Amino acid sequence: MSIYITKNNQRTGPFEESKVLEMLKSGQLSPDDFAIRQGASQWQKLGELFPNAGRQSGNQPPFAQPGSQPQAVNQTAAAQAAPKKSRKGLLFGCLGILLFGGLVLAVLGFLAYRNMYPADSTENLPDTVKDFKLDTRYPPKGDIWGSETRYVGLYKNSTTSETVLYLMTVYKNETAAKDAMRSDLVQSCKSGETPMYFSFMKNGAEVSQGATCAVPLYVQKDNKVATIGGSGGTANTFIQFAENIPFNDGAVMKKKDK
Repeated sequence: MSIYITKNNQRTGPFEESKVLEMLKSGQLSPDDFAIRQGASQWQKLGELFPNAGRQSGNQPPFAQPGSQPQAVNQTAAAQAAPKKSRKGLLFGCLGILLFGGLVLAVLGFLAYRNMYPADSTENLPDTVKDFKLDTRYPPKGDIWGSETRYVGLYKNSTTSETVLYLMTVYKNETAAKDAMRSDLVQSCKSGETPMYFSFMKNGAEVSQGATCAVPLYVQKDNKVATIGGSGGTANTFIQFAENIPFNDGAVMKKKDK
């Protein structure tokens, strides 16, 4: 009776029994290869179909029965689908990175804009300082890092027609403010004058400190430095103005022995 053989997932035949036995003995076929007789309904291993044929050396490893091939096909299809899933994941990952990067840039851009163009502040640039009224308020300016913000105003005394140019600079910390005042003082005293140093006293305590080589007058408190000057006022005008800026608020300027 004719026999069909399945080897390496390939179907061959039909073969006569004698031919199949010959191929088993020569090693062309393995007892683990599957076979089916013509007219039969179930595949069997050749070792089961011909139990007396024996196993030859170098037998091939068993292959799946024909009935199991759909599972192998499904596994192959799943393996082929995997790269598509990976590419899809990679695409979503790239989109996520781009969105996150865009969000970070937007936040940094907003912070930089806010640092460079800060809002007006009546605390740093008040509408009045004792008898002086703010005549011109210039837009505040800052650097991109937020380490320095400048508020500038022009004040006038309506009774004496005196003018004061007032600059309040807010630094990132007190050390930066002190360094900036020393640097400005060196520039102001570049012709060789010896600077005078002051304390602004209130209720027996030092509120702030200052220094000058004539004009302008510098006043420092915490992380702020006020620069007071102009061409339309006397030294007493600038001193009175300095004694009444917001963080001094009625303090009295006293010369230091320094």
